[in-house]
Amino acid sequence: MEKDQQISELMKLKNIGVKCAEKLWEVGICTEEQLKNLGTEEVFWRIFEKKGWEKGMCSCFLYAVEGAITNERWNEIPEKRKKELVAFVHAVRKSLPGNHSNYKRQTSNLE
Repeated sequence: MEKDQQISELMKLKNIGVKCAEKLWEVGICTEEQLKNLGTEEVFWRIFEKKGWEKGMCSCFLYAVEGAITNERWNEIPEKRKKELVAFVHAVRKSLPGNHSNYKRQTSNLE
């Protein structure tokens, strides 16, 4: 399947627009199955490690991915899970050195 077809398929998932689908595709996530197998946090890490901290890398992005995985609108995700995702983003941000774009994952800081 070509890039445009894969992006179109990703956009059929709930909460996934063109920008989000392109980010997913850029890190090799081209199918719903890949998305589900990786999980929300790993998807975030893959994008973050490739592109660094950029606009849109926040809890809203995680809600969109989580909803795509669970087939829920972002605002239907249970509050407990939303709090987990917000805590994850805060833990990542807190662990960043001054230069976000050069950050490499150090999972031991987040576990």
